[in-house]
Amino acid sequence: MIVSPTGEAYSETAHIQAVGKPHHGADRLENVLCLCPNCHALFDRGALQLTDDLNVINGVTGQFRAALAQVKGHNIGIEFARKHRERWADRLL
Repeated sequence: MIVSPTGEAYSETAHIQAVGKPHHGADRLENVLCLCPNCHALFDRGALQLTDDLNVINGVTGQFRAALAQVKGHNIGIEFARKHRERWADRLL
C-alpha cells in the first residue's frame, strides 16, 4: 500500500496464479494478494514470489525478503503460489 500526501491509501489486487489463457488461475479470494503498485509489478513479472510457507522471496536469487503479512480470514491457496513459481522457474535463471 502507498499513502498519498493527503493520507489516502492505495493498493492493488494481484492474482497469484494469473487468470486467463494460458495460466487458467481461479478468480477467487484464495488466489489474490493486496499489494502496492510496485510490488504488484514485481510479482507479476516473477521478481517477487511466495514460498509454500508464505514467505516473500526474491524470484531471481531465492533470498528471503519478508514474511507475507496476512489478514485473518484471507487464506492463500498454496497451489496458486506453486503455479506462480512454476511459471517463472526456468525464465529467471
